[in-house]
Amino acid sequence: MDMELLYIFNLFSFVGVIGILFYIILEKGKQTEKDDKYERQSDKLDRLEQYVYELEEKLSSSTPSNAKEELKEKIIKMYEEGEDLMYIEKALDVSRAKIEMVLKFHQLKAKRANL
Repeated sequence: MDMELLYIFNLFSFVGVIGILFYIILEKGKQTEKDDKYERQSDKLDRLEQYVYELEEKLSSSTPSNAKEELKEKIIKMYEEGEDLMYIEKALDVSRAKIEMVLKFHQLKAKRANL
């Protein structure tokens, strides 16, 4: 009787361990799928931001201005020097969205140059 009870407890323990391993494997698969989906969405967002920035560039290029190029260079220079975005925004009197777009495009250019 004791051996039979021990055998039944061992069997349930084994089934429990197998169930836990199966659950871990399923969750790992779900997490991998979520990570892939997040990566695809992030890439789509980057392409969309680049497309919007290029459209803004085309619109602003219809009225070429050296001041805009100088402003972009100042933004990039200040950011590379380690200045905070709020400081750049106040110092140059430029909207935060414009600063972020200039920096994002600059980073994309740098990334492409490294490839």
